[in-house]
Amino acid sequence: MLDILIEDLEFAQAAIVENRLLAWSSAGTKTDIDKLLLLPVTAKAWIDLKLIGNKFICEGLPDEDDALEYLWRNCEAYNSVQNSNTENVKKRLGYLLGKNGKDYVLNLAYKHINAAFAELPKSVNNSNSIQRENAMPATEGIIGAIDEVAARYGQNPLDVLTWPLNRVFQLQKAIRVATIPNYKLAEPQLIRIIKQEILKEINNGTKS
Repeated sequence: MLDILIEDLEFAQAAIVENRLLAWSSAGTKTDIDKLLLLPVTAKAWIDLKLIGNKFICEGLPDEDDALEYLWRNCEAYNSVQNSNTENVKKRLGYLLGKNGKDYVLNLAYKHINAAFAELPKSVNNSNSIQRENAMPATEGIIGAIDEVAARYGQNPLDVLTWPLNRVFQLQKAIRVATIPNYKLAEPQLIRIIKQEILKEINNGTKS
């Protein structure tokens, strides 16, 4: 079991590094999901979904309608509403639901948004307890991140608004580490979970 957990840890670490780099690469700007092109979640998309009460952003349990709405907002075609392909993309989303079921579209949306928030800065105190949740409770949090990054790098906030959130959060963490003395960051949640399981195995004195 311990060997498997160590392999899981190495895989998770490699996946996180890859996701970080994809936020900056030309190859990582789009994800092809069954002939649908999804763009990374931007602050602007997050705000749009927040304002219409989408449960992937707001409190509550998302359903298939929330998932379809979320995926449509993050489709490449959304930014070209006058594009003749718009209706085809909406039909494709409906086809995905009919073909694969609601669990498929829900998991697709969850995976997409989790990739965006994996880099959200979380500080820890000396006892290593997390001081903030891996979530943005209000629009002001996003605006704060945009302001922090734009001010540091001399960018127009309206431009930063359209950047992938993963990229914004990476820069936000870099700013804090560089400018706040003794600032400590918590590890990504997935890494912490696997390490906790490894420690349990070691403490139990088992290895299989």
